Amino acid sequence: MAEFYLDKRLVFLQMTGSQEDILRSMAENLVKEDLVETSFVAGIINREKEYPTGLPTSSSISIAIPHTDIEHVKKNAISIALLKKPVTFQVMGEVSMETPVSIIFMLAMQESHAQLTILKKLMDFLQDETTLQDLSESQSQEHVVSLIERKLSLSASKGGDR
Repeated sequence: MAEFYLDKRLVFLQMTGSQEDILRSMAENLVKEDLVETSFVAGIINREKEYPTGLPTSSSISIAIPHTDIEHVKKNAISIALLKKPVTFQVMGEVSMETPVSIIFMLAMQESHAQLTILKKLMDFLQDETTLQDLSESQSQEHVVSLIERKLSLSASKGGDR
């Protein structure tokens, strides 16, 4: 699997706002970190409207996995937001249904096969209620990064490796 960038600068704790405000802030941060093109911001917001990514889980914690086309991405990265209060997302594949999302995994992937690999690993991750609860209760960005790296078993580059 291709490497991806994950760093505490891509992790947001107690984030608030509307769905679009949160997606915009996360995407603009990826632009600021020089991981994506400026077109990524509109791409992520527009794609979420057309292809919703909200996912209810077996626990009370719903997540969303917004992503967009590979041409907007400079380097593979994952940004994570833990929301102070759940925000409504439409359910992936069930646009007539909504779910209150508490955790957002924003994916920036250069290759579609890398996106599929991470999506599969995230789906496995979501089956583990204990881990999902641990993530949702994280009090530090470092803990989020450590947990994601460990549980997803992905190779991550850090700091100046961009």
